[in-house]
Amino acid sequence: MNFKNSLTSKLLLATFSVAFIVLILAVADRLYGNYLAKNTQELVYPPCSKARHQSSEFDIFVKINSLGFRDYEYPLTKKKKYRVAVIGDSFTFGWGVDLEDCWVKILEKELNASGLDFEILNLGKGGASPADYAQTAEKIISVLKPDLVVVAALQANDLHQLIHAYDSLPRLKIIQPEKGYLSKKITYILNRAFPNFMKRLSVQNINISEQWKCDAPALLTSFGKEQKQRFDALNENIKPDFQSGLLNPWLIHQAVYYPEYFVQPLDTADLDVVIGISAMADFFAAIQQNCKANNAEMLVISVPNLAYSSNEEMNTLKKYGFTIPDTLFGNPLADETIKMAADENGIEFYSASEKFRQSKKEENLYYPFDGHFTKEGNRVFAASVKEFFERKIKTN
Repeated sequence: MNFKNSLTSKLLLATFSVAFIVLILAVADRLYGNYLAKNTQELVYPPCSKARHQSSEFDIFVKINSLGFRDYEYPLTKKKKYRVAVIGDSFTFGWGVDLEDCWVKILEKELNASGLDFEILNLGKGGASPADYAQTAEKIISVLKPDLVVVAALQANDLHQLIHAYDSLPRLKIIQPEKGYLSKKITYILNRAFPNFMKRLSVQNINISEQWKCDAPALLTSFGKEQKQRFDALNENIKPDFQSGLLNPWLIHQAVYYPEYFVQPLDTADLDVVIGISAMADFFAAIQQNCKANNAEMLVISVPNLAYSSNEEMNTLKKYGFTIPDTLFGNPLADETIKMAADENGIEFYSASEKFRQSKKEENLYYPFDGHFTKEGNRVFAASVKEFFERKIKTN
């Protein structure tokens, strides 16, 4: 009898202890949730998420900070005298290079080394278009309170996305392993009991190459006869990387559907281009309105695209089947179309394209097959815009 009483007492004590611990953890979860809400934001990406960006030319691990963008940790309130927020696409994000090697961070480091006291925040997002820039501005300007908002528009690409806004590669799907019944139930219970802890534990950890590998066959099945012929004519060195997930399927999509991808955005007599420029101007105007409401200045700069900036490396684009005439290199309309959209709203515009092309370089500026800036390309672009930013910041 004493043994049974003793066992019952122990079971009751254990049950009470477990229940008490669960209660304490639930309270801690709610308290942490209040802290989390104040100290994390999803400004661009899910906060604290991670990804591996792997191709045949690079293998990079990416971390997103607690505010939801690819950068170091910054407080909401600036600690420097001057805060700059740079909104852009994958070239601003720093695709294919470590964070410290993207042009935004190089520029920040170099300008501070010259005696200026400020911070540049990297709000770049892979695949973003001017429509996305306006959405990002809507989220970040009132939260981060920058003194200057820079829109880094990629030559031709941003305009092309507006021209063909409804005909793009389907968004990548995050592949999750199938869970069993018991696993689903346990996950459900934990999510109900500790929603904030589970949210932090379940941040995205994506392998881009695995997603690309799954997208490749889906893209192939979408081709019509004409696209299939173009794909079959691609350089044989490209196809294996595409099918194994080591090449961005977006490049293949653009090449087989839009071989004139780098040429069309320069034809300012094309009605689609005129409409695209007008749409870009509208998105710039929305960002400008946000800036004015928050006492921030706005600047648009153009980012040099491979086809117009590097004679040595642009021949790789022909292997994809893109139309690359000799008149493409250095064509001023790659910048002029962006400037038209900025001028329509009286927004200051700056181009470093000529300086970028003429800068002394030690290595390739672009990854030949991926098409983004290499570490050297980021360095050269940062150097090309440094003097302008120095003047801009010193006059404020």
